[in-house]
Amino acid sequence: MPLVDLKTGALVSDPPEVATLLEPDADESALKAAAGGNAGPVAINFPVFGDGRGISLAVMLRKRHGFEGEIRAVGYLIPDLAQFLFRSGFDTAEIADPEQAHVWKISGSRITRNYQPGFRDPAPLRRDAAKKEAEALDERLARIKTLTDRIREIGRRIEGRIAFSTSLGLEDQAILHAIAESGAKIDVFTLDTGRLFPEVLETVELSELRYRLRIRLVTPEPGEVEALVTRDGVLGFRHSVDNRKACCEIRKVRPLNRELEGAQAWISGLRREHSDERASVPLTEWDEARALMKVNPVADWTTSDLTAYIAANNIPVNPLHARGFVSIGCAPCTRAVQPGESPRAGRWWWENEEKKECGLHLNPNRDGRAA
Repeated sequence: MPLVDLKTGALVSDPPEVATLLEPDADESALKAAAGGNAGPVAINFPVFGDGRGISLAVMLRKRHGFEGEIRAVGYLIPDLAQFLFRSGFDTAEIADPEQAHVWKISGSRITRNYQPGFRDPAPLRRDAAKKEAEALDERLARIKTLTDRIREIGRRIEGRIAFSTSLGLEDQAILHAIAESGAKIDVFTLDTGRLFPEVLETVELSELRYRLRIRLVTPEPGEVEALVTRDGVLGFRHSVDNRKACCEIRKVRPLNRELEGAQAWISGLRREHSDERASVPLTEWDEARALMKVNPVADWTTSDLTAYIAANNIPVNPLHARGFVSIGCAPCTRAVQPGESPRAGRWWWENEEKKECGLHLNPNRDGRAA
């Protein structure tokens, strides 16, 4: 039968004779003998469709026994297997019809991202590729001036689900407006901790009516909240920083992480002006802990940029902002900010720590700095 080169998709002319034929139930001694006693190709038989043991045999020949010669796949094979065979260490495959060689070639390049390493990786791993894509997207967004165009670019460049976790703050309302204007398919949700200001929920309803977009309310697990309150008390988060962080973990961090599972990107409203800890926030970065791209499309905006955009587009905002609330979290943990204070001064104001974060935007790749 004719052979196809799994790397190039070309037909192989004058292939050498097979020196050893291994069946899928070959044991360790058979593998050792095949790898050490000849210079000719080792063929591995696939007797029926769906029997993948031959894949494992090829990997063991390469990795365990150091075989460097040709490994040939023979038997019941279909073109869809091309890249999987090549990644596992096969060099050639036996095909029934030489006219189908082009189909094998197409199949070998159809998959553009891998999720796990193989003996050979003709396509980059998705995580490694996504890291590079994050760097490239950061540069592209920096060249794009309007927020709507940035959102469009995010939608075009990122494959898969894009999640936007909104707090209904000024930055997030600007992003929501741009999402609606761009028409990008983005999953919008907010974390309903059970202790939000009524004005936040009113802003949710007003925004849904204005933009005709659904903002999903994501809640914590009731059992976890009950256990926390039983242990620490209703206002136990004020007794220590550890208690407060435990409350944020259960009411915010865990629900967020659950919603981000399977997402390819996460949009947030972080800005560099928020605090010293956020001063170096990029427009796009790779979130290693969650294995996704984190996009901060207004990271480089000044407060003047933000307020001008909101005014120009008549964007609905939380009425608490007019009362001095800049960064709005849970009602028991947020107060109005006094003139001259940091925008984050109203969050957990009873704490003495300089770096006050709830845990949503901590990036372990930056020595604990906010991301």
